[in-house]
Amino acid sequence: MVRLDRITMQGFKSFAGKVTVPFPAGFNIVCGPNGSGKSNIVDALTFVLGTASARSIRAQKLQNLIFNGGADKKPAEFCEVTLYLDNSDNKIPTNETEVKITRRITRSGISVYKLNGRTVTRNKIQDLLANANMSSDGYNIIMQGDVTRIIEMGLQERREIIDEVAGIKEFDEKREKATRELERVELRVRENMIVVAEKQRYVQRLKTEKEIAEKYVDLSEKLHIYRASSLHKKLTEAEEKGAVIDNEINEKTSLFEEKSRVFEESEKDLENKEKAMRKIDDEIMQKTKNIDILRKADAIRTEIIRKKDRIDFNEREISRLKEFEVPERNAAIKEILAMKSPGIHGTVDSLVDVPSEYSTAIEVAIGRHSKDIVVADHEIATGCIKHLKAKKIGRARFLPLDRIRGREKKEYKGKEHIIGYAIDLVRYDRKFSPAIEFVIGSTLVVKNIDIAKKIKGFRIVTLDGDLVEPSGAMIGGFYRKQHRESYAAKIRQLGEDSERLEDEIRSLDKELGKYNLQDKGETANVREDKIKIEKDIESARKRWKDMFEEKMILQNSISRLKIEKARIEANLDNLKVEMEEFKEVKNFEEGSVDLLQEKVRHFVAEINRLGPINMKALEEYKTLNVEFEELKKILDKLLEEKNAIVKISEDIEKKRYDKFMETFTEIAAKFSTIYYDMSGGTGRLRLEEENKIDSGLIIEANPSGKKVLNLDSMSGGEKTLTSLAFLFSILQHYMTPFYVLDEVDAALDKPNTKKIADLIKKYSKNVQFIVISHNDLTISEADKVFGVSMENGVSKVFGIELPVASE
Repeated sequence: MVRLDRITMQGFKSFAGKVTVPFPAGFNIVCGPNGSGKSNIVDALTFVLGTASARSIRAQKLQNLIFNGGADKKPAEFCEVTLYLDNSDNKIPTNETEVKITRRITRSGISVYKLNGRTVTRNKIQDLLANANMSSDGYNIIMQGDVTRIIEMGLQERREIIDEVAGIKEFDEKREKATRELERVELRVRENMIVVAEKQRYVQRLKTEKEIAEKYVDLSEKLHIYRASSLHKKLTEAEEKGAVIDNEINEKTSLFEEKSRVFEESEKDLENKEKAMRKIDDEIMQKTKNIDILRKADAIRTEIIRKKDRIDFNEREISRLKEFEVPERNAAIKEILAMKSPGIHGTVDSLVDVPSEYSTAIEVAIGRHSKDIVVADHEIATGCIKHLKAKKIGRARFLPLDRIRGREKKEYKGKEHIIGYAIDLVRYDRKFSPAIEFVIGSTLVVKNIDIAKKIKGFRIVTLDGDLVEPSGAMIGGFYRKQHRESYAAKIRQLGEDSERLEDEIRSLDKELGKYNLQDKGETANVREDKIKIEKDIESARKRWKDMFEEKMILQNSISRLKIEKARIEANLDNLKVEMEEFKEVKNFEEGSVDLLQEKVRHFVAEINRLGPINMKALEEYKTLNVEFEELKKILDKLLEEKNAIVKISEDIEKKRYDKFMETFTEIAAKFSTIYYDMSGGTGRLRLEEENKIDSGLIIEANPSGKKVLNLDSMSGGEKTLTSLAFLFSILQHYMTPFYVLDEVDAALDKPNTKKIADLIKKYSKNVQFIVISHNDLTISEADKVFGVSMENGVSKVFGIELPVASE
């Protein structure tokens, strides 16, 4: 077996002159104080074995390895290291029993290798050494920090050590090469498959396009007839609907004219009664003795009439504003309210009267329910929904009073913090209570958001429009009131004005009564006539008002009908223009518009599914079919090539797996043995994922008397001992002529140092060990000890004879 016989260093690092260190078989120790240069011997070994990295031997660049001078020594011009190997078994194929390898570096950075005195290349040296399983970065040289590196490694990095030792790199290279080849072939396969598929589709299309063309003509004719039939049906229905609306407009116009005539008669009757009233007033003026009282009474009566006229005006204006209060975009709500059916009471926001100081808070509290329509019962709600469906106008939300349930009004104890419940701050007819309670029954009103955030479990709204839900959700910020509020405000203002006027009328009536008491005698009978006429005027005014409202409702209805008629006429014009395209069609299909349109969509879909039409398909098919068959043959060959590469990849992967598992199993077994020899406990190597060789490597051990621990969970000493056991198992598998250990025992306590020393002693019977150490326990176990000292910046080596231990 090849053995390191000696090493000679000249001008290398701290070795100024020529120094030779002989290494016999067995356990060799190189010791000395820190900084003496003992680790430089390991660097020299790594250097001569061909390392290309200066950093791996603790230098910035290779020129830094040259001795840089001492107290009485000049800097060297070069450094040179020679390794002498015992090659008695001719393991290194040189036909020499001793192999001499030299490496020299000059100040200019030139590196020269020699084999037995002959200059050779670095690759030549490395190829020869590989026969004896030696290299500069092999696992037979454990440098300072390698143990720590093992400890700090990730699981993947530890597994990569097994990869390197197993030599599966060549399989990785072959696998990568096969993968590249497979990608190349797959690309060609995909390209050819695209071409073949395209050709195949084209050939298939050509084969059937004659039949498709015939089908296309047939479907096009049917589509034309059904389109014409659909338009004809729409035109007929529009004309019929227009005729119905014309009749309705005529009927309502006649009714409007009749009501207008009656209204005019009513106005004349009212005027006659008012003239009679004025005549009686003149008569009273002539007969009365107290002209001042009469004048004051007449002034009061005139003021009462004026105020009643103002109230009538307010009521008409309120009716008009309510027509516009519902947003124009919500046609469904306008439609329902316009029905004016009994049991349809109005929208929520129109049924509550809100003081101006709470308008923002109540508007936000009502929120999306503002335009909910309150109805008497669920039957009316159902009828309204059916009406909207039938007219296809839109949707609306209804609150039937017989079904809707108000929200529970929870009691809030801290009343000093709130303004009140929203429902208590508004005015409304009590018959609408279920709906109003449902919308705002449990909502509190507070001054601002700071107060609101302190209250939990309630729905709260602030005066400026911020909202806090019982869930805790908060909605707020700058609130801009809706434009429709102006309608509600005007309606509310007019209502308040009417209430004020009624109060004033009652006051004026009382005052008038006083004056009437003062005016008795000759005018008494006349005044009775006046009272009777006043009542007639009041009745006439009411009839006039009712007729005016009926007239306005009828006028609005006629306006809507005329708008609908204009829309229908515009639609008719469009349909007639479209029908020009189908004037040659005489016979139309029967059915509803929906059925005819469904047929049109069906035929359009059928035609779209046919795709483009090519009448030359018969001629082109033969030529393209020949091309298609040739392309298919090429594709088949490429697929065969792809399958062959896949099989090669699978074979490579199997060999890679087998090689890794063989090495891993052997190293794992050696690890268990070495760990037991070192600690008396059991050690185990396992993959992070069983049988998955690309997963991480887990090192586990249980020092004697302890539970099983992962390497990362051990104490510092246990980590070092376990890592050394792992490295020794690698060394055992590696089988090189010699092993170099550089201060691997530096971090160990005495018991663990003794274990390592005993282990090296045991294995040194079969293989040569060179150990750098300054630990007395390790030194005491060595077969041969070399000391290194430093004098004036120059390292010196000397042999040490250890005392023989007494038995």
